[in-house]
Amino acid sequence: MYQLVEYIQQFGRFQRNARLYLVSNALSGVTAGIFLVLYNLYLVSLGYGPAFIGVELFVLTIGAGLAIFPAGICVDRFSGKSILIWSSVLIGGAGIGQILFRQPLSLLISAFIAGIGLAFILVVNAPFLTRNSAPEERPYLFSFNIVLGLVTTVLGKVIGGGLPIWLRSASVLMAPLPPWLTAWLAQQPVPRSYQLALLLAGIIAGPSFIPLFLMSDDRSSARVVPRSEPSSLAWNARSGIQSLLQHIKSVGTFLHVVHLETLFSSPIFLLSLVQALIGLGAGLFIPYTNIYFVQHLKASPWLFGLIDGGATAFTALLTLAAPFLAIRLGKVNSIALTQLASIPLLLTIGLNSFLPLAAALYLFRQPLMDMSMGVLQVFSMEAVPKEHRGLANSSYQASFQVAWALTASLGGIIIVQLGYPPIFIGGAICYVLAVVTLWGNFGRDKKNAIKTLNEVKQAASPPA
Repeated sequence: MYQLVEYIQQFGRFQRNARLYLVSNALSGVTAGIFLVLYNLYLVSLGYGPAFIGVELFVLTIGAGLAIFPAGICVDRFSGKSILIWSSVLIGGAGIGQILFRQPLSLLISAFIAGIGLAFILVVNAPFLTRNSAPEERPYLFSFNIVLGLVTTVLGKVIGGGLPIWLRSASVLMAPLPPWLTAWLAQQPVPRSYQLALLLAGIIAGPSFIPLFLMSDDRSSARVVPRSEPSSLAWNARSGIQSLLQHIKSVGTFLHVVHLETLFSSPIFLLSLVQALIGLGAGLFIPYTNIYFVQHLKASPWLFGLIDGGATAFTALLTLAAPFLAIRLGKVNSIALTQLASIPLLLTIGLNSFLPLAAALYLFRQPLMDMSMGVLQVFSMEAVPKEHRGLANSSYQASFQVAWALTASLGGIIIVQLGYPPIFIGGAICYVLAVVTLWGNFGRDKKNAIKTLNEVKQAASPPA
């Protein structure tokens, strides 16, 4: 309770842009929760199977993966306000397409566009919060942002689980459609109830744009274009190319310094491998968890919304406790312990058909796996030199996104061919490998936990 009061008091001390960002995230978090619960179920109601859902997830993740590095360049060149506004517009337009367009090609195109917008939101988050906060505020600000997102997502999941049931009970909304509406809304009551619920979620997200427009321009280091230059467009193009060349140069410097024999033992490679293994495991089963509960375990969408919302609420609470656990056990040991504890629960959920047991264990599996993700992010930045942290963060994000894309599409095929148990077993194996990789390289010796490439540079340099 003391920590919660401290977070609330800190909110009033945050800079204006940071407070507006948190308010916008809270409003859009409700919509995100509704989509997480209902969208896959909506596709199933249209007649699409897990295989197509996997393909759509693959396309969305590929769009995000391809846009990650360009998004990083844009974050360095443009204001966070502009990126947040335009990426939100892109996601909103793609979301409307995913709800109203029911043909496979249209769904895939809108998913790809949504992935691009999500990449920009993902990349701009940490730099924007860092730019709009003082060093002493950042631990509270980053933690508050995570918890606020989790809490509003819980609310969205609970609302989303009950919305289709309530909409189907309204005879006016389920009445036969006029001809001009049949191209947009489904005729059958079940898919139409999901459509209307998702459209309502989009309306809820509308006010989240207001705080974005109220933000001030945060380009603190923007260069003023000299009068002698012919046009701002030409200067932006040239400076953009220079930024890209500088990024390529930093990658080349890194690869030159870290020779092949030391590359595979470097923190960037090992932590990227950890992220890739987590992405491989998560992609196998997480996109299909709602289908598993509703179709296989016979839970209602409303019940799954409550279960999933409860798990997210527990995740928010345990996320507040994770820093204190890291102080007692060390960052790596606390991450490994909590993630390892979640794996037996994952296997039990996927290998039994008893809904009450699966529901009870689900409430704790996600919190145990995710509670230390913030600690892992901090450690992943501390484990590399400052001059390579941008490259490292891009590598971590790309590793996770590409791995997720590969197994998200594979998971749907596995379900069709072999059923649900293999995706949970495969996810558990990947998680075990991630924990072993992390703890085996960083957990046993605290001195090795914060490796830097300076030692490698010294070893690579010729003797004086």
